[in-house]
Amino acid sequence: TLALQIAAAATKEVPVVVVTFEHAPENLTLKLLCARAGVNLRDVQRGYADLAKLRAAAEAWQPVAACLAVVEGNSQLTVAQVRAQARRAMRQHNTERCLVVVDYLQLWAKVAEDLRGQFSVRERVDMLGGLLRELALGLRSPVLALASQNRSAGNYGAGKGSAALDSLKESGDLEYAADVVLFLTEAQERLATPPARAVELTVAKNRHGETGKLGLIFRPDLGLMREEAR
Repeated sequence: TLALQIAAAATKEVPVVVVTFEHAPENLTLKLLCARAGVNLRDVQRGYADLAKLRAAAEAWQPVAACLAVVEGNSQLTVAQVRAQARRAMRQHNTERCLVVVDYLQLWAKVAEDLRGQFSVRERVDMLGGLLRELALGLRSPVLALASQNRSAGNYGAGKGSAALDSLKESGDLEYAADVVLFLTEAQERLATPPARAVELTVAKNRHGETGKLGLIFRPDLGLMREEAR
């Protein structure tokens, strides 16, 4: 949700390429439209949604759609192909930069045919992280790579949700290679009225500025995340 909001906001300035291994492009498009319309995604899937709101959102979303390319990930996809897609978008929109969003890093590393060889999953994750850093430097553009956490630190299973740099799953290098590392965790000391959930965005590492925490409110029913009202 947060990555999609960042992507949609970035289209006001630059083209965006979203590489998705987690969701089908149609699902991401529908999620963006529902967030814009303020409509529950489940209502759409059940056939109860307000069509007038969706049509209005689709019209308002046209400028975003014109600058947003969604690439469906598969085992044959390479970083070089993503680079070509990004350069094509930059030429099309006559910009010197773009934004690349990868959803998500560990899943791409596990299925990528060109990274398999004799390497372990951990080595492939680190190699892909290095390739994405090279991509960012080569394009002079940010690459936002989503990543999972290990079970002890991730907010699933027995994990309690941690913002520790060493919690990134199947990697020892990501915390060093990344310029900025952000974590989303459940807020322990703040409450929100359901279905809203209080979460914290922690900037655990930032080579270009400050670190710290920001309180957010997550609406999973609407696919929205906003700063907490003061």
